[in-house]
Amino acid sequence: MTEAKMLEVEKSPIESGGRARVNKTLLEKLSFTSGDLVVVSSDKKDILVTIFGDDLIEEDKIKLRVLDVEKLGVEEGEEISIREHKKLLTKLI
Repeated sequence: MTEAKMLEVEKSPIESGGRARVNKTLLEKLSFTSGDLVVVSSDKKDILVTIFGDDLIEEDKIKLRVLDVEKLGVEEGEEISIREHKKLLTKLI
């Protein structure tokens, strides 16, 4: 199981939600693959997003779309955590 990792929020100019980008090296360190569903958490809320690797993102940052930043109730520069999403079926087995 992947431990939660703290990352600094960068806001994407894209208005929609549901996708996040992190550095490709970090993606590999966390044992994620582009297209995986992950949990992103603030002190206020947890959301699910599809994660993608991007060499242009700094290793300690996560780029979130506008709607996701609003849902989490955070501002650019604040820290959030990212962790593996366990599907219910996996939890039951």
